[in-house]
Amino acid sequence: MQRSGRVFKAVISIAMPVIGSLLVGSIIILATGNNPITTYINILETGFTCRSASNQCALTATVQFATPLILTGLSATVALWANFITLGQAGQMMLGAAAATWAASNVNLPAPYLPIAALCAGALAGAIWGFFPALLREFLGMNEIITTLLFNPLAIFLLGFVRLRKFTEQARLLPIIPRTKITVSIILAVTLAWLVYLLLWKTKTGFSIRNSAQSPRFSQYGGIKRHLPILAALLISGGLAGLAGAVEVLGVHYKYVGEFTAVNNFDGLIIAIAGQLHPLGVLLFAFLVGGLRNGAITGLQIRSGIPRELGGALIALMLIFAAMHKYQRQNGGKNGRKAKQ
Repeated sequence: MQRSGRVFKAVISIAMPVIGSLLVGSIIILATGNNPITTYINILETGFTCRSASNQCALTATVQFATPLILTGLSATVALWANFITLGQAGQMMLGAAAATWAASNVNLPAPYLPIAALCAGALAGAIWGFFPALLREFLGMNEIITTLLFNPLAIFLLGFVRLRKFTEQARLLPIIPRTKITVSIILAVTLAWLVYLLLWKTKTGFSIRNSAQSPRFSQYGGIKRHLPILAALLISGGLAGLAGAVEVLGVHYKYVGEFTAVNNFDGLIIAIAGQLHPLGVLLFAFLVGGLRNGAITGLQIRSGIPRELGGALIALMLIFAAMHKYQRQNGGKNGRKAKQ
């Protein structure tokens, strides 16, 4: 009974942001003079359906969009479990993309190993860029929201001094489905979601990360060093965001790009919070957001004549309702405990 109750609460936690955003989105659609049901059907058809694997398959583009979203969602999840609110994933992605492009253009390795080296370079660059704000907060007491946000334009400034050449086909992540841009990166992203789950809930390192952030004094009494778990979490978080940039340039664009169609600046944070800071929730919401972004291009702008920014509004509404639901659960639990006392 207890397990079924937990499952039911998890389903409600995931469903609430979706239902709430759709209801409020319906009001916005009505204000534009359109039918919400027709509009949502258009988004569903252009974002989540598939007639054939290689032709007129919206799902393939949705999976392509979801891949970097999974990685950035996992990045934000790890950071948030360490009680570190990071807004720097855009900069980490850009540096990851740049490092992957540089490695793909300059490292002399045969075809099976060159993409792997480029992916590792992207993850390393993102990890280093995510590590600096952690150092600033842990040892200088600087606010991580401000520092991570300011590191994004700093990354753009630094990349202005770097010349990045278009790399050869030898370094590309080739499609695993013909005529699509679905590469092995989706398998990598899902595998990393599983590994993040194991890290956070099945390892001593994950226990240290969660407890050092939530109960620092208790952790110190238990022999957990104060700074190391937080720094380790931000290295992992930055590495995941850098990897998201790397898979975009190696598997989608085949050259360095500073802006990504599939990912906006704070998508990772939205997906992590809406997914209740759980890798499975991240997978579900990354797929949902990827489908909304894909459907917004065709289903909203072309079919319904509604600006595709409505898709971004729906995603933002999901974050608002997810945050409201989480706040209500936390304060409901506190009020319940106080009432018992």
